[in-house]
Amino acid sequence: MKHYHHIVPKALRSLLVALLLFSAVSCCDKPEPDTQIQLSVLIYIAADNSLGKYRDDYANIEQLKQGFLPSNGNIVVYHDAYDAPPRLFRLVKGSDGAVDEELIEQYPEENSADPQVLTRSLILLRDRFPANDYGLILWSHGTGWLPKGEYSKYYNAVNNYPSSGMVPLMASDQPRVKSFGEDGNDVMEIEALAASIPYRLSFVIFDACLMGGIEVAYAMRHTADYIVASPTEIITDGFPYHHIMQPLFEQTPNLKAVCNAFYNYYNDKSGSWKSATIALYHTEGLTSLAATVRSIFDAHRETLNAFVPHRDLIQCYDRLSPGIFFDLAHFISIIATPAEYSAFESELSKTVIHKRATPMFLTIPIDPDRYSGVAAYIPNGLLTTRQAFRETEWNRAVRLME
Repeated sequence: MKHYHHIVPKALRSLLVALLLFSAVSCCDKPEPDTQIQLSVLIYIAADNSLGKYRDDYANIEQLKQGFLPSNGNIVVYHDAYDAPPRLFRLVKGSDGAVDEELIEQYPEENSADPQVLTRSLILLRDRFPANDYGLILWSHGTGWLPKGEYSKYYNAVNNYPSSGMVPLMASDQPRVKSFGEDGNDVMEIEALAASIPYRLSFVIFDACLMGGIEVAYAMRHTADYIVASPTEIITDGFPYHHIMQPLFEQTPNLKAVCNAFYNYYNDKSGSWKSATIALYHTEGLTSLAATVRSIFDAHRETLNAFVPHRDLIQCYDRLSPGIFFDLAHFISIIATPAEYSAFESELSKTVIHKRATPMFLTIPIDPDRYSGVAAYIPNGLLTTRQAFRETEWNRAVRLME
């Protein structure tokens, strides 16, 4: 999996993010709804990368055309392909009854990992297709909360040292996985992604690997009421788009049904293809959850400082070496007292409101008793990753690393 980024001074990156945040706040109110249109959804397909090279994007677009087309909503697709310039289109019923692409905009070659491109697409969705609610599906590679360049350090460790017992990420006998927002020399980091969303959404669905982490959800808490994501990777087939559109366009988007459709699609397969984890997060409870976690960390600072050698005891969700993405609840259960853990569980249940998982994700056993549906970083020995985590909004809230 490749990740590139133009070299930009840190101070300038911070200024750009601040400007994006100002832009997002300045137009965060929803427009007056069109009561005839329940929902408008943007499917943002950033496929100018290895996923597009294998044409996985075209396969999902074909699924969309075979699936449900709402009469009370709009399905709009931004598609930046590997082999064609970007375009924005809406799915409509043609005169022959088939689903056609109604071209809205054709763009010259551009960087779909640029947050401003996503912002532009969402503003266009709102202005041209006003609705009571808006949703966003993000389709691309993804590496959770990790900043540019960090994932490749762990990815290379797996591929260079197969004797560790871990299967190389691109092993020929394994399904390929998706890994958000990769285009050429750029990736879209989570802070910039959150800042690029110009108004509050009903939901964000990540059709990308490793985005079901508490760090991602917390950073996105002001952007959407609900988030759907996977704490593990996602097989390149992605979401079954021919099955998930109809529940999205119920009177209230049925995101639990979307999760179930994703799970069932893979659970019905065999071998390594029977690999899926998925969860639904209600962002309203994240602030309270963070306060509870912080109280636990504050009470067990000495234990936390000595925890690194015990990371391997925790349910892990990645195939990296060393691991990065671990189960949040399993981690807290080892740190907290029974009373503290009970309080944590109560708060977590308000955030993770639905979860499904197959018994295995490729080579990773998923223990149903330890699957909380949300991943978390536990500090390891790699200094650059530790420093990057220290600066996340989640860490600033819970003070795992002071």
